[in-house]
Parts: sequence; C-alpha cells; structure tokens
Amino acid sequence: MLTASIAFLSYRDRQWVDAALDGVLAQTVPCQLLISNDAADDGTFERIAERLQGYQGHHRIDLLLKQPQNLGVVGSCNAVLPQASGDIVVMMAGDDVSAPDRVEKLLAAYAKHPQTMAIGTDFAAVDGEDRPVAIDFKTEMLHFDLHRLAHSRAFHTLLGAALSFRREVFTRFGSLRGTVEDNALTLRACLLGDCRNLPEKLVRYRQHSGSVSHGVFARSGADARELKRRRYLRTAAFLQGTAEDFEHCIQQMPELSGQKRRDAQRLQHRYASTARMRKALADGGFSERWAALCFALSRPGNRRRALEYTGKLWRSL
Repeated sequence: MLTASIAFLSYRDRQWVDAALDGVLAQTVPCQLLISNDAADDGTFERIAERLQGYQGHHRIDLLLKQPQNLGVVGSCNAVLPQASGDIVVMMAGDDVSAPDRVEKLLAAYAKHPQTMAIGTDFAAVDGEDRPVAIDFKTEMLHFDLHRLAHSRAFHTLLGAALSFRREVFTRFGSLRGTVEDNALTLRACLLGDCRNLPEKLVRYRQHSGSVSHGVFARSGADARELKRRRYLRTAAFLQGTAEDFEHCIQQMPELSGQKRRDAQRLQHRYASTARMRKALADGGFSERWAALCFALSRPGNRRRALEYTGKLWRSL
C-alpha cells in the first residue's frame, strides 16, 4: 500500500495558515508531515507550532522547523524533500487549502497508474478574502508525457499548489535548480514516466500580493507597462532555471536514447530559448534581441515558436 509525505511550506501566511493546517490535519489517510516555515517575521511559524503542540492525530510529524534564513520556494523544497519517507510526496502551502480526501484520491490514482510519476488536480482560485478569481492557468491536459509536451505549442506544467509526485522524481536527480519547483518537477516526472491531472477541484489556491505566483499571473496595476516588463523578467528567470534543471537531469540519464532524448532536448531548448527571448524583450537592445532570436532558431522543432516572437522582439514594451 502506497504511503504519503506532505511537504507543507509556508512563509508570511499568518492570515490563512489556520485554514491551511485544517486541510492538512483533515486528510483521511495517515501521512508523514514535513512542516517548514521560510523565516517569516509575521508569526506564521509560531501559530503553526501552537496549533500542533500536543498533536495526537493519526499523522506523524517528522519535521516542524522555521528556517534560519529565507530560502525561497526551491530552497525550501531542497531543505525539506530529502526527509520525505513516503512513496508519494504531496505539496501543500500555508496559504492554500486542500480537500480532506486529496491525498486519498491521489494515492488511489498512483496505484491505478504505476507508470505515472506526478499527478496534479484541478483547483479553485480565490483571493485573500476567499472570493473567486480568474487566473491564466489551465489544466486541460489530463494525461501527458514527454513527447506530448515536446510537440505542444504551449508550455504545460502541473501547478505547484496542486502538485504531487513519486519520491524518486526528486531523489533520482537531487536538488532542484532555478526559482520555481512545479515546472522542474513536471519535466523530471516526464523523463521517468508520465503525468496526470485529476479533474476534481481538490485545492483552494490563493492569489494575493505576497503569493509566489502573483507576479506571474498579475495582469493589472498602476503602471501596466512596468508590470508587463517585470512579469517578462520573472517568467524569463523561472524558464531559464527550469531549462538548467532539465539539462542537468538529461545529463544524469545516459540511458536516454532515440526519440525520447530528442524530445527532451527539444523541450529543454524551448525553455532556454523562450527565457532568452523574454529577457531580451524586457531589457535588451538590438544585439541582445538578435542573439536571442538566432538562438531560438538554432534547433529544429522550435523555429515556429521563435518566428511568432519575431515581431515582439523588434518593438519595445
């Protein structure tokens, strides 16, 4: 029978952490709990510790830690995930809320699909006051593998807030690189098997000014031009970090051959070239934009996407 570890990562989430912890503790199957706060100064960790003092439930708390310094989401993952002992790692956050049967349904899905290495779920996006909000993220791909990702015109990933994965997705390749975890872990999973999305809304995914994804999904602000520029720079950074992580993973798999290696290299180049184009579009002059376009055109399979960016590369934001 498969077992689960919950990696519960929090930062400045004092306003929402009680509801998030309720979701953790209400899980219907026993889990290993790895609870980490990223050096917040707003009382989040103190509230977590207060809530868990004397805990007598069916979960096992193996980690309850406030990091001595801020590590960011990837640094927190790298600090916490090596301590996971469950077959399946389920990511949870201090500002989101999981349905009580989320882990139970994930374990059933993994048992049914032994080749599947990572599973996400649909979600309900809300703001800081629990009001529904729309975000630019879709979970229309219910099942995909490396080949489908490589030949899709869009970037697809399992959303970090609703992400789970087999423990070896992390341990097989070691510490994550870059600034975001969901793209990297999704691509790692596709190197080892395939990915799925459950269609049920099993996470209440909170969007607020302090959330990790706010700068990516935000589409309004006092200075729309500057907001767009910052969004391009932030997405460029996480695309480049994902490209670097994926390149490292490919190098760790000398047994990868044939079409799967070609798909992996094509996908890695797409992340790297899009990162360069976005950075050049945000801050680059003529030479940077020309170099970014040439790099994007250098590998077959990504040229159509590069040409779609050509018009943007020659105009300012």
